[in-house]
Amino acid sequence: MVAAVTGNVIAEAEFDCKTINWVRLAVSGILVITVVGILLIPFWWLVSFWYGPEYIRRVSAGLTTNALEIKMGVFFRKESTIQLNRITDLRLHDGPLMRHYGLRGLMVENAGSGGQNASSEGNLIGVTDAEGFRNAVLAQRQGVIEAESGLAPSSAASPAQASSDSVLVDIRDTLARIESQLASRENQ
Repeated sequence: MVAAVTGNVIAEAEFDCKTINWVRLAVSGILVITVVGILLIPFWWLVSFWYGPEYIRRVSAGLTTNALEIKMGVFFRKESTIQLNRITDLRLHDGPLMRHYGLRGLMVENAGSGGQNASSEGNLIGVTDAEGFRNAVLAQRQGVIEAESGLAPSSAASPAQASSDSVLVDIRDTLARIESQLASRENQ
C-alpha cells in the first residue's frame, strides 16, 4: 500500500506475478551473453525463487490527487514522489519476451529528468492493465494542470497582473510624452 503523502490515493497499480518469470529469463539471457555469467545461472535461478516474489511484494505505484508515488527495490529501495504537473511523458513499452508473458512496462518521465536519466524516475514492469493505469494518471494530471491554470488568473496572478498593468501604463504614458515632445520639436 502506498502512503498518501501528497493526497488521497485514487488508484494503485497491481503487478502481474508473471513478471517473476520474465525477470528470471531476462537476467539469465544477460548472463548467457556475458559468457562468464553462464557459471552464475544456476545460482541466479536459486536466488530468483526468493527474489522474484520479494520484488513483487515490495513494488508499488499509487496515484494520489496530485502525485504519482512509486516504491521499488529489494536490496536497494527507491521511493519517488513525482508531482503530476511535472510528468512530461508516460510511455508504454514491451519487448518480445514481455509480450510472450503478456506484460507491459510503464516508463515515467518528468520535467526534471532528461535523456538517459528519464527512465530512472520510474520504470514499472508488469503493471496489470498498464494502459488503464496510464490513462488514469494522465486524466488526473490533466485535472491538476487545469485546476492550476484556472486558479492562477483569479488569485495568485492578480497582484502580479495589477503590477505589470501598472508598469505598462507607465510605459505607455512615457512614450506618449516622448512623442509629444518630438512632435513639438518638429513644429518649431
